[in-house]
Amino acid sequence: MKHKQLLAVVLGSLVLAGAGFAQPDWYHDRDSFYRGEGWHAHVFTRVREDLGHIYTAAAASEKEQRRLERTREELVALQAKLDQGQFDNGTVNDVIDSLRKSSHDDRLGPQDRQVLADDAARIHEYQIHHNEWFRH
Repeated sequence: MKHKQLLAVVLGSLVLAGAGFAQPDWYHDRDSFYRGEGWHAHVFTRVREDLGHIYTAAAASEKEQRRLERTREELVALQAKLDQGQFDNGTVNDVIDSLRKSSHDDRLGPQDRQVLADDAARIHEYQIHHNEWFRH
């Protein structure tokens, strides 16, 4: 009987491990997105998608969850403006500040905090260079 239970546990573990390998590596895909210069025109959409993938956000406080949701909404508005050739520096500053604050929340996982810090840095980089990147 114990042998059958052990076999069931081992097989169940293998199935779960296989499911984990079958899922795309979001972190790797995210890093690939930022290779080259193609990300410039879609930076706000990409960061919004990153916020949707922050797996530990459910562990964050209610205040932090509201901040993340508000940031996602601001990113939608920023991308729409960018698509129309407009740049809203004030809202960009708000988003950068929000991402930086969220990246310091210890209730989020370390990898998710790193993604938020990286997103804040990418948006800041875009903010600095948007005039020259917009012309290309």
